[in-house]
Amino acid sequence: MGRERFTINPFPALALTDGEKNQLLELGRTIIEANFERDNPFFKGGRRVDPHRWKLSKERERMKVYTERPEYQGDDAMSNTSSTKLPAILSVGRVEGKLDDMMFGVVNPTLEDMRIKASYVHDFDGAAVLSTIVSPTEEEPFNSVVVKWMEMDIPLRRTGVVQNRDYVYLECTGFAQMPNGERAGYHFLHSIDFPQIPKLSNRVRGDLSICGFFRQVAPNVIDVCKTGLMDPAGDMIRMLAVPVMTEAFLSPLRYVHCGQMRKLTWKMEKAHAEARLHGAPNPGSSCRLQDQEEN
Repeated sequence: MGRERFTINPFPALALTDGEKNQLLELGRTIIEANFERDNPFFKGGRRVDPHRWKLSKERERMKVYTERPEYQGDDAMSNTSSTKLPAILSVGRVEGKLDDMMFGVVNPTLEDMRIKASYVHDFDGAAVLSTIVSPTEEEPFNSVVVKWMEMDIPLRRTGVVQNRDYVYLECTGFAQMPNGERAGYHFLHSIDFPQIPKLSNRVRGDLSICGFFRQVAPNVIDVCKTGLMDPAGDMIRMLAVPVMTEAFLSPLRYVHCGQMRKLTWKMEKAHAEARLHGAPNPGSSCRLQDQEEN
């Protein structure tokens, strides 16, 4: 994965008015509440997956990824809301670690954060930050609302038969309060359109709506429930797109490690900055000086 794919913004600057930002914030709240209301019974109901609705597609460690059966006709069928024949995807399971570490691996409001996350999580192949609405603070380090663009590599793209898919979307991270008082981390991505963000040549603009919730259920165990739809805009690549999407839904397995590595990097950078502030010598310089004295 080339670093340049995370440094070049293919679009002109996206300037949002205060009214547009407020609309996006309200959209985010609405989506989070709707998904929370839908997924909360899963957590309360013993984490049971309906085999008549969901078909196991992929399994790794303690995570399972399901696709919604096309014949399922329940009122809660997610695929019925899609304009394509692509199935809805459900990812459930448990991950070892602390919830704060996981959320630190999830939140990625800047381009550099996205690049670091992608190096560990491998959930997209190119990206750009288009507009920042809410940035993390010391008091709320996991809260972010950002408009982004990302690109996903599709198998056989080099043959010229298919083109990569890209997405323009609103991404939100933070914490929600559950009815029993527990906190749940959330992460959602939802496609949005702006006339200032035109479709790119050699890419097909897709749509997505994905929401994940994460709960600490034991001192070192995190419960995961992630659902969504990814429409790559074209029935022709369905067989190619679904495996890519199901693999992306296993990304929570790598969030904790990503968060731990980011925290370690942050602590090292902070220590280095404090050492420079107090005039501590550079370890490399001390070694070179000692070598000269010995000679």
